[in-house]
Amino acid sequence: MKTLILFLFFSVQLLAQKPGDADYIFTSLEQADVRPEVVYHLKLRKSKLEMFPTNLERFENLRSLELSKNKISMLPAGVGQLTGLEQLNLAGNKIVILPPQIAKLQSLVVLDLSRNDIKCIPKEIGELVTLEKLDLRLNDVQDVDSSVSKLTQLKELNLQGMFFSDEMKQMIIKWLPNIEVQFSGGCECGF
Repeated sequence: MKTLILFLFFSVQLLAQKPGDADYIFTSLEQADVRPEVVYHLKLRKSKLEMFPTNLERFENLRSLELSKNKISMLPAGVGQLTGLEQLNLAGNKIVILPPQIAKLQSLVVLDLSRNDIKCIPKEIGELVTLEKLDLRLNDVQDVDSSVSKLTQLKELNLQGMFFSDEMKQMIIKWLPNIEVQFSGGCECGF
């Protein structure tokens, strides 16, 4: 009888929760697959993943995806199917190239790509018009495309831990005059 009462209590609690509640944070795909319709936050940090998980679009309410500190080296084109995603954390992986399909993540507000091996930022990054925070620190980027100027909602761009010429720093600041751009060391940009 106690078991039945506890089961009913927790069932009512689950139904009373609102989308985005902390209880909707799932830490494994197996756990998330039990009730994919309530998966808002998927946290697979330090899961020893070598590949980006497939078929994540089955979680149609997914808003934040945490895949930091894994061994993912490539983002598949399928990443573009996660159109409701607002936060994507891929920090501390081995990603070298971002696919053009990244532009389809039109709801993205926070994109953390820090501590990877990214060499270049694709021009499609400029299509992420809702993006407010872009963290690229500690990558191998040496050049940034002017398409970042389209990121009108951007409030913070972290480019620390990478070498940029003073000319490139000045261009980035010119393209993004109203945001906080973080560079390493002393920027002799006249500010």
